[in-house]
Amino acid sequence: MAISKHPFGRYQIIDRELSRKDWVKTKELKEIIEDELSISVSTRMIIQDLNAMRDDSLLRYYAPIEYNKKLKAYYYEDEDYTIKAFGLKDGDISSLMFYASTFNQYKEYEVFKDFSNAIEKVLEAVKIRKGITTKEKARLAVQTESTPRLTGSESIPVIVQALDSNSIIEFQYRKFEDKSAKTIKLHPHLLKEDRHRWYVVGKLDGKAKPTTIYALDRLQDIKILQEKFIPIEFDFDQHFRYSFGITVAAGEPIDVVLSFVPTQGNYLKTLKIHTTQEMLIDNEEEYRISVKVKPAYEFYEKILGYGDRVKVISPESVIDELKKRIETLAAVYR
Repeated sequence: MAISKHPFGRYQIIDRELSRKDWVKTKELKEIIEDELSISVSTRMIIQDLNAMRDDSLLRYYAPIEYNKKLKAYYYEDEDYTIKAFGLKDGDISSLMFYASTFNQYKEYEVFKDFSNAIEKVLEAVKIRKGITTKEKARLAVQTESTPRLTGSESIPVIVQALDSNSIIEFQYRKFEDKSAKTIKLHPHLLKEDRHRWYVVGKLDGKAKPTTIYALDRLQDIKILQEKFIPIEFDFDQHFRYSFGITVAAGEPIDVVLSFVPTQGNYLKTLKIHTTQEMLIDNEEEYRISVKVKPAYEFYEKILGYGDRVKVISPESVIDELKKRIETLAAVYR
């Protein structure tokens, strides 16, 4: 076992034990620290830690630690005192732990590693203070969706650097249906994730169209050029507001009315199908909503995924398009 490591971890454990007990002996602290941190410590080190927590002007804990000679044990003179890991309250800690667990799915991406490491360092101290790192108490509290790391994620740091410096990037790009790759020069403006895939949104060098989208998993040999570009003023939130994914269809958004069976409606009440969703009817026969969208591939894919639990009420253009897609699907099984 490693020796004399994790001083702040030791402080957190000592604080936790002093906070929840009337008194505690150095032998007991030694056993708990060695078990939870998997390190070897001496009684002398525990006493040094206690003195540091009480007197060290750099730590600035100034913990009200007293010694009971009769019991040969330490205690907090102020029963309400705690060093409170990084000044976080219990509510803050719970929020941080939930955030870290959801953030966990991105930790393999190089650009996010610094954030992941920083969060894990904070949580290490937090978990120690809350006493949830012992083998007996350790359990999975939150399980987020796990997805494989996609090809192309290694390009994220380069794109972020180019975004930050307003530099043009150049790369080879080949669509799945193409036999050969094309050289692309792009003014990158946004990194966007959609359904566990990453995309770079930008303006093609020398072209007037403000936005073009490229999937990172089809991008190769990316490099940052010396050439700079002037960032455009573009509202990307508004641009993607009426889409169901990365594809933004041409034209103005339209109101689509959808009728769901009541059981499916219960799910849509708690998790909207789209940010523009508005409830029109909610009774024992149906749950009817409207969404304002620019229908594209992802929209029809989403609606078809509900099967016979949904019916499009209007407009006719969407109904006709769905019929075509359903007929094409049915033909596969003839």
